[in-house]
Amino acid sequence: MKTLLLIFLMLLPNFTFALPTVKLISYDYFLHEGEKSINDEQYINTFIKELSNQFKVEQYNTNAARMLKELSNQSQACSFNILKTAQREKQFIFSDIPSSMFLQRRLFGLKETIQNFPEKVSISKLLANNYTFAVITSTSYQELDSTLMMYQHQTAPIIGADSFSRLAKLLLHKRVDFIIDYDMSVNHFLTDEQYSSLESRQIIEYPEFNSGYFACNNSQEGIEFISQINTLMQSDTIRNSIKQYHSADFGPEIAHQIMAIYNAKYWHNNTNNRD
Repeated sequence: MKTLLLIFLMLLPNFTFALPTVKLISYDYFLHEGEKSINDEQYINTFIKELSNQFKVEQYNTNAARMLKELSNQSQACSFNILKTAQREKQFIFSDIPSSMFLQRRLFGLKETIQNFPEKVSISKLLANNYTFAVITSTSYQELDSTLMMYQHQTAPIIGADSFSRLAKLLLHKRVDFIIDYDMSVNHFLTDEQYSSLESRQIIEYPEFNSGYFACNNSQEGIEFISQINTLMQSDTIRNSIKQYHSADFGPEIAHQIMAIYNAKYWHNNTNNRD
């Protein structure tokens, strides 16, 4: 009996100090393992290290559509750089502060179609004038979601793991008039010659920058994870990491503009934080 009690007491600490497990899902924006950003990995590893005393974080990669599906179905699933929408806010718990900001999507078209357009254009007006678009079903176009839904008879939906790659190619093959995408993505998936055949314009309906957030399933673990993320994002360690992350991805001018937004909107009570 004493032997059994001793074994039980030896095993007890393992149960007492077991950390909750959170599945942190990343989506593969590009197609090949070698194209993943080292900056992205270093950035998210900073959060994982800071959370290691509170959570056992298991990392997984998948495509964007499956990532959203798993985030909806898993009781202990989280992700980052997720765009907020009204529908997603009903499903997920989002961090208070963006995990990153990035240059906004632009309107892309063949030069012969778009060359006489002004620098800023309205997607609503283009759709009203019967222009056609290709859209990716697994992503959100945020301010334009409702407009694109109204004109879905003029939009070609793209579904599948390589949807980002196929988007610009539909435009090149003249299957649609325009696409809405990030310049980085269009440039990545096209050759220099193909990319040079396109032009882009700012979109009136969008703010200058887009924001991605940490998001978790609405579970107890998810709520606790986001709570810890919110606390971490006010720490000097994470604030410095956010600055380094954006400085590595953008030139000094863009990084300065992004950090000015962080400082004014999210860190205004932290007088010791300056860009």
